[in-house]
Amino acid sequence: MKKGFRRVFAPIIGILLVALSLTFISLAMPASEAKAENVILLIGDGMGFGQMTAARIYKGAPLCMDEFSYTGFVSTYPDDPVEKWVTDSAAAGTAIATGVKTYNAAISVDGKKRPVKTILEYAQEHGKATGLVTTTRITHATPAVFAAHNPNRDAEDEIALDILAHNVTVLLGGGRRHFLPTNLKGKRTDGLNLIEKAKSMGYRYVETAAEMAAVSSGKLLGLFKAGHMSYEIDRPATEPSLAQMTQKALELLDDDPDGFFLMVEGGRIDHACHAHDGAAAIRDTLAFDEAVRVAFTYALRNRDTLVIVTADHETGGLSVGGYGQYCFNPEVLRTAKASFEDVIGPQLNENNFQELLARYYGITDLTPEEIAAVRLGFEKKAGAIALADVVSRRALLGWTSTAHTGNDVPIMAYGPFAEFFTGRLDNTEIFEGMMAAFGFR
Repeated sequence: MKKGFRRVFAPIIGILLVALSLTFISLAMPASEAKAENVILLIGDGMGFGQMTAARIYKGAPLCMDEFSYTGFVSTYPDDPVEKWVTDSAAAGTAIATGVKTYNAAISVDGKKRPVKTILEYAQEHGKATGLVTTTRITHATPAVFAAHNPNRDAEDEIALDILAHNVTVLLGGGRRHFLPTNLKGKRTDGLNLIEKAKSMGYRYVETAAEMAAVSSGKLLGLFKAGHMSYEIDRPATEPSLAQMTQKALELLDDDPDGFFLMVEGGRIDHACHAHDGAAAIRDTLAFDEAVRVAFTYALRNRDTLVIVTADHETGGLSVGGYGQYCFNPEVLRTAKASFEDVIGPQLNENNFQELLARYYGITDLTPEEIAAVRLGFEKKAGAIALADVVSRRALLGWTSTAHTGNDVPIMAYGPFAEFFTGRLDNTEIFEGMMAAFGFR
């Protein structure tokens, strides 16, 4: 009887146990076959593996980005006849937003300057709410490629008009100057006040973190600075953090029963790396990671949400450790009180750099060699970078460039269809993955 029982029922029990285990697995992880109602795409502009590693060491704990189960790496090269292997944000962003390679400076147009439909536009066609959040100007290359088409990324007045015409549900970032008829840079050639136009289209308009926090529904336009928003290291309380903007965007987009597409950009990581400002780059990377945490938490509660974290390119050729030494000294960067580009740089001259370095970094023991290197930098009209490089050398944070590099960048994903974003991908495949996850293809 016992042997007969085992022969008859053991296979059935085995099947039941497998089924039960699969049930528990499905509760723990989103089903790969499920369609995503929502997609949150987070782009760390200029964020390569070096930036992530430096931020993790500086923090002394894992990043939220480290918690994603599905990971890979992405190639970023453009389709540019001159700059063949190193992209700018416009070409890389266009590839991500449309799946089409194009030339540097192109805003969602192909090599013949013809508009190419973006993932945001596809989402709108399917009745979904949409949002763009950035720490740069909202008209800057990365946010622009999702809701504008222009052969030249520098045509930001035109791009502002195009973005507004796309009727994006939530727009949060800097760039107020491109929405006003007069500003510090001059006048819009068309003389339009796009802020008033936005209000007539039903947008609530805000300029501070407190005003943003008070909005609980509807369309929102937040322009928190005339130009780019502040680096995290410099950010005043009147400006919202990237995490706060992401949280507000999700609160508003969550109201749409058809789902949403949201792009969130940590845009100033790139700028800090151009400036060789390790402290600002790391703190903006950590601020970006806090925004990732907000999106990841939302996805854990809303299992029909796909979260993708990536970068458009790497900037600066950053390495943890450098100058021939097997070490990294993040404590040098922890003393920083301000960014080189936005705070130290505007005050800097050949006579006060030692005083400013003491005030903002607590460094009072510059060597004759370091002083000579900074003075040489001023002769080359690059005093701020020369001073930043002194700090980087002390921290043993290496740089190979003041421009972008052709290095591959990371990608992480969680949610429906997340397994697509593993292994080696080209940036055009991010678009294909989002389209498939939404069920548009």
